[in-house]
Amino acid sequence: DVNGEDGTIQAGEYAKGDTATLFVYQDAGKVANVGEKPKSFFEDALIKSISQKGANIYQDFKVIKTETTRGEYKDQEYVIVDFKYTLLTGAGFEVQRRGVASVTSVGDAVEVLWTATIAARFKKLEPNLRSIAGSFRCYADGLDLIAPRSDVADDFA
Repeated sequence: DVNGEDGTIQAGEYAKGDTATLFVYQDAGKVANVGEKPKSFFEDALIKSISQKGANIYQDFKVIKTETTRGEYKDQEYVIVDFKYTLLTGAGFEVQRRGVASVTSVGDAVEVLWTATIAARFKKLEPNLRSIAGSFRCYADGLDLIAPRSDVADDFA
């Protein structure tokens, strides 16, 4: 399992409601031309990303806009996604949240780096959230070097 309860990697200032999380969306598999996908694809990927602790922690999820960009390596596509939702807390509060995510697909999955904060802090933090999402890069080349391949292992037998 590449995603734990809180995602593969997560950072934030939780007391203020700020979050940045990497999520590997394996259900989608490899997606060619991720920039050509409809908003519903990004909605599904982000809902999967934010609802790892349960499907009943959010409501009113909406993708506001998407913008396709290109990375420096092999002209890889990244889609910057603006979104909003209402977080339902365990204490019964509803918290309006806004976020910016970067979505790409390498290897056999879709990778999502999403950032979010409470709506009241979004205007102040938006440049930082965009910078974090915009700096996201993901590579799959060379990952087969991590585990021994059977054809190489046979050479050392």
